[in-house]
Amino acid sequence: MNRRFVGNILIITFLILLGSGLIMYFEPFSKNIAGLHTFFGLLFILVMVCHVLNNKKPLSNYISGKGQSKLKKFQSLLVFSFILVLAFGVFFEYPILRDLYSFGNKIRNEKLGKTETEFDYQIIELEKALGDLQFEIELKKRIEFQYPLFAVWIEDSKGHYVETLYISRVISSSQFDFGNKVNGVWQPDIVRRPEALPYWSHKRGIKAIDGLFMPLYNAQDLDAVSGATPTGNFIIKSQGNLKNLKNFKVCLEVNQSYDWNEFYSKDRFPNDSVYSGSGQVGQPSLIYETVIASNKQNSKTYKLMKIVGHGHHSGKNGKLFKDLSKITSAKEIVDRVIISIQ
Repeated sequence: MNRRFVGNILIITFLILLGSGLIMYFEPFSKNIAGLHTFFGLLFILVMVCHVLNNKKPLSNYISGKGQSKLKKFQSLLVFSFILVLAFGVFFEYPILRDLYSFGNKIRNEKLGKTETEFDYQIIELEKALGDLQFEIELKKRIEFQYPLFAVWIEDSKGHYVETLYISRVISSSQFDFGNKVNGVWQPDIVRRPEALPYWSHKRGIKAIDGLFMPLYNAQDLDAVSGATPTGNFIIKSQGNLKNLKNFKVCLEVNQSYDWNEFYSKDRFPNDSVYSGSGQVGQPSLIYETVIASNKQNSKTYKLMKIVGHGHHSGKNGKLFKDLSKITSAKEIVDRVIISIQ
């Protein structure tokens, strides 16, 4: 094919691809522009094949470096390596290249009045957990989420505790990284927090040597299901042994320190040695639950957990208090919790 003719087509096609590509980067999706870009992209490939056939010998010399200095002989290899790395970077969303795409995507979304939420979930996989069913607990945080503590467990249909699916590691051992301040520096130490997750701890029903229901040191029944305390949105992967239960409940308790409000203020319970003494209290823990029926266990099941009440403000008992009228910002810790079972 005539080289001049091929060259003219390549130049014109390149200009069309350049223009349509910039429009697609900055403007919302348009079927007409996308079609134009696709058609001329295919045409560019076809004409480029003709260009390669017309210039086989010089292109071959470019690649092989024939007649060039030793340094220039490696030029094609370096260019190929660079393009390959760039392609991998785009495909696997290397931060700088991902940000370049996100910049254009943000502009397009703003023109459409849309916002885009990225998947930013922390995955906590409890590899030591054993059981006949696999559980995934997906929690999306809300505006008041400030590193709260969690427990997730199974109960039978009558509300009897069966087993724990996940517990924050600091609760399973009472060993807190910032447990004691020595000479102005925080040191790990044992801190007893009966008010943290009282509904779960009393349901579990095991007293430690100091008489509290909160675990102390490394409880054997919790070793496989204790994990890092999530710092944001999370998905916990665990397993549970249901011992042929036909119907059961999955429960979640969440509690956050220092979230005082008008009713649960710092000086609300001056005679309560736990509430007025630890300085780490606030609004009481909140409890969420969902019921799983036996006919839902044969295939993957998704259930939305609902808030059902709160625990005791200082952990003196394991009662479920259903009146939530005095709970305010604590309701804004969790946006949603979805349980999936397989």
